[in-house]
Amino acid sequence: MIGPATTAPYTRHAGLYDRIAADTPLVGGLRRRIVDVLDPGRGDVVVEMGCGTGANLSLLRERAGPGGTVIGLDVSAGMLDRARGRIERAGWRNVHVARADARRPPMPAGTDIDDGIEEFRSLEVDAVLATFLTGTFEDPTSAVDGWCRLVADAGTETKRPRHRRPGRVCIAGLARSTRPLGRLLNPAFAGIVRAVAPAGWDDRGARKRRAVEVLDARALAAHRGIHERCSDATTTREIAGFARVTAGTVDPS
Repeated sequence: MIGPATTAPYTRHAGLYDRIAADTPLVGGLRRRIVDVLDPGRGDVVVEMGCGTGANLSLLRERAGPGGTVIGLDVSAGMLDRARGRIERAGWRNVHVARADARRPPMPAGTDIDDGIEEFRSLEVDAVLATFLTGTFEDPTSAVDGWCRLVADAGTETKRPRHRRPGRVCIAGLARSTRPLGRLLNPAFAGIVRAVAPAGWDDRGARKRRAVEVLDARALAAHRGIHERCSDATTTREIAGFARVTAGTVDPS
């Protein structure tokens, strides 16, 4: 499990993150388009890795419907407190969150779980979403591969019911842009990344001045992982090319 030193900044800034994630029209519109690309179906079981304060939960529930199940996982207790508040205020009975490491999700076998989704471990997951998360992982390829296995292997023990669609995975993240306008803004983007990147972000100990290069490399690895596991994978660019969204139907293991 990720330690307190890593999760503390997310807990400390949960309120600010929530305002940006939920109340900013630009980000809100992007989130809706990301969920559209994931394309969860009615009755699906959808797991969001790194759900944060729950800004995507209403969109996922809207697509899965009252007969579906939405589960959000996050390592930050402060983020999850806000997500639980959002669920309680809305009265959603089929939306749940739990504290867990998205790199090793506790479903279906179960590892590294702090609080209560025991009853969900046997669920067969139809779709996995992760937004602005893989750039924080030292090994995003391994995480993405695990998420793909989660939906690809669902139902293999009992033969996946015919009415269930093949599992889908969608990731979205930030990296420097290759578009003309984005190239002009890349220096400013790099400065922001360096300012917010934690010390020692690069697992090889590079200084924070290399933070944007690390982010680019992790983004490339994560999105390439989806293309390797999904023969129909597509990648789109948003917000002047800084946001990349990749989704696909996971090929059988």
